[in-house]
Amino acid sequence: MKRILGITVCLLLLVTGAVAQTVPQAEPLCGEVFYPQGSTANTASFVFRYQLPQFSSDQPQCDAINACFATYADTLISTVIPDTVSTLDTLPADGEPAYSVELNYSVTASTDAYLSVLLVSQKFLGNTLLESWEAKVFAVSGIYAGQQISLSQAIGLEQTEGEQAADTASELVYGLVWQIVQYEIGAMQKAYFPDVTEDDLRRVFAPQTDFYLDENGNLVFFIQAGTIAGEVEGVLTYPFMAAELLSAVSVD
Repeated sequence: MKRILGITVCLLLLVTGAVAQTVPQAEPLCGEVFYPQGSTANTASFVFRYQLPQFSSDQPQCDAINACFATYADTLISTVIPDTVSTLDTLPADGEPAYSVELNYSVTASTDAYLSVLLVSQKFLGNTLLESWEAKVFAVSGIYAGQQISLSQAIGLEQTEGEQAADTASELVYGLVWQIVQYEIGAMQKAYFPDVTEDDLRRVFAPQTDFYLDENGNLVFFIQAGTIAGEVEGVLTYPFMAAELLSAVSVD
């Protein structure tokens, strides 16, 4: 029962935080990179454009969050984009449309407790358009203020369960999501791969990081397109209310 009470308090804070004051946004961090080096928008064979959020506040936690996104942009430019280009077998010939990556964001929740940002990357590679998601959830107050937090930190398990927190939270979500997948397969609601297994789910889904918060305080878990279901389904999402998570926690 102690575990139930601990999680209940934290999840109630998560939900009530959804009606609190929001963190004001500032001008986004924007940029574009052309490849090969020295090329222009008209001559490049690969173009990377990005918009990342920045926040306006006199609070040090917002400075830390802004710095996180600035570092993220630097990493994309110096490492991720060159690595992406290096994996391509061919690049467009002269006169053909350039391959491109467009990175944009949406602030999915902004409260006095949490700030949740969903990053959406669209890759255009010839006749192929691929979309992938990444989420960054930050604490705005409390002991993790200004830091990106994991699932177990977001629901308070890390403070009450010690080193087993991540395993406890992840196993809970793996079980719930797999139940939904099985139900949707049986109901023929989505085009899951016919031989998909729970092990497949675990290989492509990391509950500690593959989630964001919505405006109602729900946790929305996501699985990238084309990993356990056909590309036509897009990115798969599995939202959970606090009560749904609590109903799945066993009383030890």
